[in-house]
Amino acid sequence: MSDSILFNVIPYVAALGTLAGGIARLTAREPAAPPSPWTSAGRTVLAGASIVLFFHLVGLAAPRAMQAFNASPARMFTLESLSLIGALLLSWGLLSLGLRRAREGQWGAVVALGLVLSQVLMGVYVAVALRWASAWYLHVTVPYLRSLMSFQPDATLLQAAPWVIQVHVLASIALLGLAPFLRFGRVPAPTRASESVEPGLLAAPREETP
Repeated sequence: MSDSILFNVIPYVAALGTLAGGIARLTAREPAAPPSPWTSAGRTVLAGASIVLFFHLVGLAAPRAMQAFNASPARMFTLESLSLIGALLLSWGLLSLGLRRAREGQWGAVVALGLVLSQVLMGVYVAVALRWASAWYLHVTVPYLRSLMSFQPDATLLQAAPWVIQVHVLASIALLGLAPFLRFGRVPAPTRASESVEPGLLAAPREETP
């Protein structure tokens, strides 16, 4: 497969997949799950994902502001540390949820969670092995993503980056395209008579009542 297809075509195919899958999920009539308390793993996933997503979105929306912030080594170290903490929290939460699904025999959910976890761990590797992940992101990934958003794809900088960054970016885009179709599984909840409702992925299973 040529580089032009990898970097210039697949992202748009993934975007169409996300759009089509999102519409299908919104129009599907599924019974709403009742409110349930979250597990500690669910709260960990939410906290870690919020931190990671926040820094990625800030870098994409305001790259110059983040570059100015990173001009100070101390501030850059702080940002890198917070990002790494968020990624580690997210990794731990995903691993906990994956093990829980494995114990319940929900292997489809295990695979879905494993795909997300592999992406997060790849990001951790970039942050630790290549150092200054925010600099790589601002100077390599952001220009590529912005070129895609302007429908003028330019992967010159990304193609010159280490292979692990290329794989991380492309796999993240592909995962976004698959996200609406992934089933992370649900925890069966005890119900009365013919009722059949299940709590969500991050919720704690309810205890049986006599």
